[in-house]
Amino acid sequence: GTWTLNGQKVWTTNAQFASYGLILARTNPDLPKHKGMTMFIVPMDAKGVTVRGLRQISGEAEFNEVFFDDVVIDGDSVVGGEENGWGVGLTTLMFERLTIGLGSSSFGYRATRFAEAIIADPTASVDHEVRHNFGELAAELEAIRWTGYRSISALQDGQIPGPEFGLAKVTTVNCAVRAGDLIADIVGPEALDESSEWSYMISFLPGLKSAGGTEEILRNTIGERVLGLPPEPRLDKGIPFSELRSKEKEGAAA
Repeated sequence: GTWTLNGQKVWTTNAQFASYGLILARTNPDLPKHKGMTMFIVPMDAKGVTVRGLRQISGEAEFNEVFFDDVVIDGDSVVGGEENGWGVGLTTLMFERLTIGLGSSSFGYRATRFAEAIIADPTASVDHEVRHNFGELAAELEAIRWTGYRSISALQDGQIPGPEFGLAKVTTVNCAVRAGDLIADIVGPEALDESSEWSYMISFLPGLKSAGGTEEILRNTIGERVLGLPPEPRLDKGIPFSELRSKEKEGAAA
């Protein structure tokens, strides 16, 4: 048999270069929101697939909107079984968060690199506040590095990344943002000049906060599933997806 896909996805990184994409689609609206979804592999050149770039402050368009208009795909495009898409989606997200969180060095978010910029400025290098702020983010980046070793060991033992790996992603991105702010304070407006080595990092990082799930979602996940904090109230829990709109209207009317 075949499936016909209709819908839209936003913030798809490098979709304009991809040959195939993974799409998590609602295939059974009569089940609660985390059920009744199926993961598919979709050829990006299939009829009905449209990719539209989203221009970022960095000047590039790495993120995209992807539109699916009556896209017909084969039945063997299902990944992980019909209506098992949420578990597949979580696994891919965990690996994405792990890659971002433990990739700080390859991204250029290294304490030694930031230190060189500070040392190059005689005033900043002896400023107590600058040294204090740099010390904090350098310590966090070092902690991420050692967390990475532990994570790699877990993967070697066959473990799948869990919600705790989202902490590395949140910490890495926030450290890099703070480092960019610190560098901008030291270098001044020239930090955003096209010829500056810091321009791309400073302008790109706001978008990275959304990659692999927004920071707000990750903090909720870490709080509830790692630290064991009370979960947020969920009025939609256990309600079939097809009934959510009517339940929302009932709640608003009450």
